[in-house]
Amino acid sequence: MGTRGWYHERTLTTVDTVGREVQVSTGLTRDPEGRLVAAIAISDGPTAIFRHAGEAQDRTELLDNTEQTVKELRRLASVPPRI
Repeated sequence: MGTRGWYHERTLTTVDTVGREVQVSTGLTRDPEGRLVAAIAISDGPTAIFRHAGEAQDRTELLDNTEQTVKELRRLASVPPRI
């Protein structure tokens, strides 16, 4: 268990938009109903649930949105800014 008390917690250090170091944690925890869930949290902020263990779908909307954002970044990063 990591610092949040989650199962299989993974934490990495990155920076926020103003350059301060932040910890991003992902892992497994329990929701208020006791179900096993995958979750993400930034530093000491709130936890966001990816999905419940019993859901049939393989991917979640949160993962899909993240993937689309990274694709958009890659596409736009090579375009010079407009003035």
